[in-house]
Amino acid sequence: MKKVAIGLPVYNGDNYLAAAIDSILAQSYGDFDFLISDNASTDGTEEICQACARRDRRIRYIRQPKNVGAATNHNLTVRMTDSLYFKWAAHDDLLAPGFLAACVDVLDRDPTVVLASPASMLIDEADMPLSYSAELGGMIDRSGVCWPTTPEKNDGLMASEPTLRFEAVMLKMVMCVEIFGLMRRSTLLRTTLQGPFGGADKVVLAQMSLLGRFWLGEETLFFRRCHAQQFSASNGAYRAMWFSGRRDSLFTQQIKLLIAYCRTVFTTQLTARQRYSCLYAVANRAISRGQHWRRLTGGLVGNS
Repeated sequence: MKKVAIGLPVYNGDNYLAAAIDSILAQSYGDFDFLISDNASTDGTEEICQACARRDRRIRYIRQPKNVGAATNHNLTVRMTDSLYFKWAAHDDLLAPGFLAACVDVLDRDPTVVLASPASMLIDEADMPLSYSAELGGMIDRSGVCWPTTPEKNDGLMASEPTLRFEAVMLKMVMCVEIFGLMRRSTLLRTTLQGPFGGADKVVLAQMSLLGRFWLGEETLFFRRCHAQQFSASNGAYRAMWFSGRRDSLFTQQIKLLIAYCRTVFTTQLTARQRYSCLYAVANRAISRGQHWRRLTGGLVGNS
């Protein structure tokens, strides 16, 4: 058994997949297992993965016979590996060579840390950093989409008090880049893993936050790619299909997400006061989310 396992779930990712795989194989900490689960891709993903697997024995490539949805495919990579630490990887992101070494060092030294996440930078299709717009208050990609500034400097994630960490996930986390950090696999398996709805990655992070501290590094070792083809830049119906593998309405997805957040508060032992604080944070998030949708829909949300 290797100390570290990396799971890369992918569907039709041939545009950036080779570069993502190369950045993983180039890690200075190279003693890891690497599982790629292809969710029945119809592009050149299979050929890229097969070629990479032939040249590096650390890669184990499996192909799903049909599209099982992104959530199931993500969870398969966890369950099909056996390691002390686990990391999800995306087909379109890049890692600096020192990413794993920095995270392993932290998790080895501090048993109170359940997830290690170095600082991140947003990049475009050509691997260039996004430009900051003072007018819009965020980073602008080539399509004109405004993304939050990273690192988000969400220090509450490192607090010793679980409710402060949970509130940091609920109220201050936007990009969820921490889902691509290195996690204690035993702690990850205490969560529900990814659910079949949009926002399931933040639910996992919320559950992890109640189980232990996060470590946020200051050195930029993670490069999150922002481009027009990624699911987060697509419409709600496509995102719902991407996660679940079936056609759910955006409203149904949001209800599932809200229920999952509420259930999270009861997945670990907390005092009554702590549970109240966590549920209050969920309510605040729901209110702010509702205000966001009302701005987007001209007041239709909440009036129907």
